[in-house]
Amino acid sequence: RVRVLDPQQFKQMQDIDEECKQFVTKINEFNGIVHGLVEALDAQAKNIEREKLRAIGQRNLVDSEAENRSRQQTAIHALINEKEAELARYTQQYESLLQVEAEQAKLIEKLSNNEA
Repeated sequence: RVRVLDPQQFKQMQDIDEECKQFVTKINEFNGIVHGLVEALDAQAKNIEREKLRAIGQRNLVDSEAENRSRQQTAIHALINEKEAELARYTQQYESLLQVEAEQAKLIEKLSNNEA
């Protein structure tokens, strides 16, 4: 070979060439590591998003359950009020019938005494 450079400069260029190759290898390894890390972070982000949506769904379920219970409680109170009003009507009707029965018993007794 014909060398244009002096041996010391040639040795430095060879060392620099070797260092560049090592640097490129390390950069490629680093790129692979970064790529793996990005994939792992993407997978973790998907897991986090899925869990976030599940948590939102659970919160909505809890909120709707609270609303359902409130509606049920309102309906039960309305039914209780209706049944209490019905009981009051039946009680009043019963008392009225007792009064009519007592009046009829008096009338029967009075008529029986008049016949006797």
